[in-house]
Amino acid sequence: MSKIVFDSFCDKDTFDIAYKLANVLKKRSGPVVICLDGDLGVGKTVFAKGIGAGLNIKRDIISPTFNIVKTYDGDKRLHHFDVYRISDISELDEIGFDEFLFDDAVILIEWSTLIEEALPKDVIRVVISKNLEKGFDYREVAVEGMDDEDFRN
Repeated sequence: MSKIVFDSFCDKDTFDIAYKLANVLKKRSGPVVICLDGDLGVGKTVFAKGIGAGLNIKRDIISPTFNIVKTYDGDKRLHHFDVYRISDISELDEIGFDEFLFDDAVILIEWSTLIEEALPKDVIRVVISKNLEKGFDYREVAVEGMDDEDFRN
């Protein structure tokens, strides 16, 4: 599996990249884990909204910073985690994290590097980063863990 890098020059670009990814992933059976990382303000929530739209979720996707996880129903269920406020990995047990990993759903985890040891090995990694030399609104969206032809079709 290679790393696929996309250029995003605005929120709509980031949203559209995620939308296309979700359209591929909703056809897969079983759980699909997406690890979503990047600095504050790079567009992780915009990306999550694109995933939700691609899964045909009608509710507004908001970052579950204080709830840690929100679940949405669509063509494929979405469990959206924001683990930024997790101070100890044992807190994941309190919310039944392992059970979510076996659901036939897309499991989107913002700030996944904070809980690396709790993650399965087979994940899709998405890292969003800024490059001010390319413009204030520019983002690089790097996707690892998918075949290039799966994502491009």
